[in-house]
Amino acid sequence: MKAVVLERAGSADRLMFAEIPKPSFGPGEVLIRVHATTVTRGDVVLRKMPKTIARLVGETPKSVLGHEFAGEIVASGADVDDWRVGDRVFGTTSARPQGSHAEYVSMPGKGILATIPVGIEYDEAAPIPVGAMTALHFLLKGGTRAGHRVLINGASGSVGTYAVQIAKGLGAHVTGVSSAANMDLVASLGAGETIDYQTHDFTKGSQRYDLVFDTVAKLAPKSVTDVLSEQGSFVSTRSRRKETIEELLLVRDLLMRRVIWAVIDRCFALEDLQEAHRYVELGRKRGNVLVTMTEGDRDFRYT
Repeated sequence: MKAVVLERAGSADRLMFAEIPKPSFGPGEVLIRVHATTVTRGDVVLRKMPKTIARLVGETPKSVLGHEFAGEIVASGADVDDWRVGDRVFGTTSARPQGSHAEYVSMPGKGILATIPVGIEYDEAAPIPVGAMTALHFLLKGGTRAGHRVLINGASGSVGTYAVQIAKGLGAHVTGVSSAANMDLVASLGAGETIDYQTHDFTKGSQRYDLVFDTVAKLAPKSVTDVLSEQGSFVSTRSRRKETIEELLLVRDLLMRRVIWAVIDRCFALEDLQEAHRYVELGRKRGNVLVTMTEGDRDFRYT
């Protein structure tokens, strides 16, 4: 199968397009043909991280990167009761020996894997798991509910775009912080107010918030103390979290009900993964960077 292999940690130049064997799958596992995947900020971090360091921080080193994906089950091992060949699924490769930057990936049937809702295409589903699960996790951790005033720092990134939509769906009044160029996007996702971080420092403003969610891990907790309400809280993606199937099923429901949708900045072919990594590394992407396996999968409807 075609895949992009990382032989040694370092720059994007070390990502090599190659032909490698399909992943094996055993009892309780399924083989999935990947239709779409993404390059996330986490993929860039792992690409640069030596394997010894990755293990120390609890990551599973992979020679094939790629965390989230959408695809079709093409085979299954013994003792797989929940899945059938032909099922359309999406999920993440957490703790798996191979990531999703390849034509095929194997997954435990009981892993972080769910069916794609009817009417949702592969390119719409693939960017959902990482960003949406992260956004949901921290919004719930911060106690977001109807009537809360929630500020999303980094509102135009992957986690940020989902956080705006989910917080709005929970009934919160959302303020999104982004660059001026992305303020219209953030408003279209449901933010009642937008702030240009280049011209306005919200931490010195008079508005108080019930939750400040730093989706880009750039704020220190003490920096937002003066803008939190009396019972307000601060959450940040700087904190590590463990993915759960329960979170994936919750975001699947949000996707099915069209509470959330994936913002796609750019789409790359698998063979152009080096360029996708370089683009994400700039730190300027809006929402998600999609990667598709074939020309036929490249029928997305985003700008």
